Amino acid sequence: MNSETKICQNCKQNFTVEPEDFDFYKKINVPPPTLCPDCRYQRRIANRNEWNFYKRTCSLCGVSMVSLYNSFYPGPVYCQPCYWSDKWNSFDYGRDFDFSRPFFEQFYEHRYKVPRIALANEGSINSEYTNQSNNNKNCYMTVATNACEYCMYGNWNQKSKECVDCWMVNECELLYGSIDCLRCYRSYFLETCNSVNNSYFCNACRGCNNCFGCVGLRSKSYCWFNEQLTKEEYERRFNEIEWTTATIEGFWKKLNELRNKLPIKYYHGPPRIENCSGDFIGFSKNMHYAFNCHHCENFSYGQDAWEARDCRDLTETLDNELEYELEGVGWSHGSIASCKQWYGSNVAYSELSFHSDNLLGCVSMIKKNYCIFNKQYSPEEWKVMKKKIMEHMKKTGEWGEFFPISISPFPYNDSLAQDYFPLSREKIIANGWRWHARDVRDYKISLNHIDLPSTISVASDEILKEVISCATQDSKNDKRTHLTCATAFRIHPTELEFYRKMNLPVPHKCFPCRLYERLGRRNPRKLWKRQCQCTGAVSENSVYKNFAVHSHGEARCPNEFETSYTANRPEIVYCEACYSKEVV
Repeated sequence: MNSETKICQNCKQNFTVEPEDFDFYKKINVPPPTLCPDCRYQRRIANRNEWNFYKRTCSLCGVSMVSLYNSFYPGPVYCQPCYWSDKWNSFDYGRDFDFSRPFFEQFYEHRYKVPRIALANEGSINSEYTNQSNNNKNCYMTVATNACEYCMYGNWNQKSKECVDCWMVNECELLYGSIDCLRCYRSYFLETCNSVNNSYFCNACRGCNNCFGCVGLRSKSYCWFNEQLTKEEYERRFNEIEWTTATIEGFWKKLNELRNKLPIKYYHGPPRIENCSGDFIGFSKNMHYAFNCHHCENFSYGQDAWEARDCRDLTETLDNELEYELEGVGWSHGSIASCKQWYGSNVAYSELSFHSDNLLGCVSMIKKNYCIFNKQYSPEEWKVMKKKIMEHMKKTGEWGEFFPISISPFPYNDSLAQDYFPLSREKIIANGWRWHARDVRDYKISLNHIDLPSTISVASDEILKEVISCATQDSKNDKRTHLTCATAFRIHPTELEFYRKMNLPVPHKCFPCRLYERLGRRNPRKLWKRQCQCTGAVSENSVYKNFAVHSHGEARCPNEFETSYTANRPEIVYCEACYSKEVV
């Protein structure tokens, strides 16, 4: 079969369905998609709230709790102990399927009847304020985090300890303000680093120790903005630093200036990829249009997916095989169009299912099997009923489509979609989606951020009592951040202890604003076709002079690629071969 160009039914832009995609859709018995990959991604994450937490009471025991669901959510929401207890039965919410009505219309009603967990969290100790996470200990305000200890204000942290304000760090310890790092130790402000220790403001470094402000170094020590120093000179410069917010901002500026003078690789990730396209990808084969995806094979159109095999359209997933249109699903096989599902197989159009198999249209099923709309069936009955419902959904055009944004349990501006596809209140309402008008935050500020101690050495325990103003509120220009700014914040005792251990100043911005700053440091999840900017002896803009001889000699490199760096950005973007000649 040849590739086919289609028109997205949402954004009206053209998109292409490749022959291998048609083979996949046929294999799992779904029709080709009606939306382009970006709109399909938007639809999935519109069903996901990561960071917008609210105070409400448990619908079962009445205890005050933190929840993903605001006070206007009409259905029952249970605290962690109640949700995992035997005080309620998910079968009490079972219902028959009505073949005279569309599936999504009935599921919309069903999902608001069944109890939901306030925060998706399993197997953790003293980590109540974590979401989409499991097996953590003493973690606070983390999302998509697994097997971590004493981590705070982070996302996608895995097997790490004492990491604060970090995004996508794996097997790391004592990191601050870092993103996309593996096996790094006791460092600040690292980006895309591997096995880097006791280093600061470093980008794309590997196997380095005691480096400061460095870009693209390999197995180096005692370097200062890529200048080799003696150990004594490095330590002298480092010991002279007074760690203040202004000092940190100055080092960031200097690092970015250096980064724009050196070539960078067209994608973030290790070289061991085969027939892949995307960004922050690695150790994969036959993977396309994927972002932050690793150890995948025969996989396309995914985000934040690890260990996916023969899959399409997965978001925030782990260890999946032969699956389609999933969000927040881990350790699963043969499932389609489901979300918040851990340890299960053959699950369709369900959510919040744990250790359950063979479900259709179910909500909050724990250790259940052969159920439809929370109603128990025998294996034989279940197979017959599933086939009938599937044929019904094919007639209504629903089978193979993910849950529409219009029936999401979250308002659009509470969902992750607002982070990657931000829309105004007017546009959201015009689309028929929900908008949540947040309460006015009128915290009684006891300490303006400009009056914070300049260094951590002079910060006493009294700061734990203060309500601190967020620096974002000083600017009227940052409209995107203002949408989610908490306006004020307090310092957590464990957080203060961490700053003292790392000799870091107390931040001037609230956690949501710091979160969006980290998000802004990553490239957009889109690809553009470009040509390598190596012209032989120098880069295309003549800023960088090559020190190695490349295979194309003094002629321009002919290699083309898809990259998340647009042509109007200042970075010097090289292909894998040219970058490796200059850096590795």
